[in-house]
Amino acid sequence: MQTATLHVKLDPEMDSRLRRLARQRKVSKGQLVRQAVASCYQLTAESLPRQQQQALAAYEGGFISLGKLAEKMGMSPVETRDWLAEHEIPQNIMFAAEDADRA
Repeated sequence: MQTATLHVKLDPEMDSRLRRLARQRKVSKGQLVRQAVASCYQLTAESLPRQQQQALAAYEGGFISLGKLAEKMGMSPVETRDWLAEHEIPQNIMFAAEDADRA
């Protein structure tokens, strides 16, 4: 995996607070910044826009498919399945025994 470098300028006060927090948590300042950036992209169900919350509720109720949910979420179906699993949201995976015979 190739990494990228990002240079960020901090004012002295923020740098000092970041340095103290890094010492307390026994991690580097860079690790704290990477965690902060990552947290911006980890969607929680509560932080979703209302339209996506409604789509998620419709999916959980069995009213729309995973494909339709993925479309509303702006993700691929595989990414949506992963997101649902990460957030411990049950997936509507149902099939009958005869479905396996037809596969």
